[in-house]
Amino acid sequence: GYTSCVVEPFEAAPGIRGIDTIMCGRDKATSAYLVEADEPALVETGPTTSLTAVLEGLATLGVGADDLGHIIVTHIHLDHAGGAGALAPHFPRATVWVHERGAPHLADPSKLVASAARIYGEETLHQLFGPVEPIPPERLRPLTDGDTVSLGNRRIEAVYTPGHASHHVCLVDDATQSIFVGDALGVFLP
Repeated sequence: GYTSCVVEPFEAAPGIRGIDTIMCGRDKATSAYLVEADEPALVETGPTTSLTAVLEGLATLGVGADDLGHIIVTHIHLDHAGGAGALAPHFPRATVWVHERGAPHLADPSKLVASAARIYGEETLHQLFGPVEPIPPERLRPLTDGDTVSLGNRRIEAVYTPGHASHHVCLVDDATQSIFVGDALGVFLP
């Protein structure tokens, strides 16, 4: 049982709805984004502790178990993709997209979790981010620079942006020219 705190989804751009992940119990810290399309995509998942907030946000937006076509993450750090493995079973048709260097760590998150535990300590890691569940390799698709994910009536293009992480990508929505920057440009907290 993770904290439930419904925050109304917001319009980030035309056809892009933000879902506050209520990460670490705080609103306005991180968001996941629903890209509305023939094959809807969720960009970022937040950590596993954000699962309830993301599921409730998607439900509020009318996204059912068979509706989500894609889950796309900018990078595998736990605040952005730690919940992908816990979220994926709720949307069995969704393909999970991640940079090719990050894909093995979503299939087997043991090294990712061990690295984060060295930074936070195991107890704090679990409290902040929750468990990190593996994603079956057959559900993962690698992204490299210039790859596109077709959502039917719109596309998301991956732009390789190493720096914050060697596997970081920004994601450009062709319909609005909006760009999901992950942690490539820093963080602003209200």
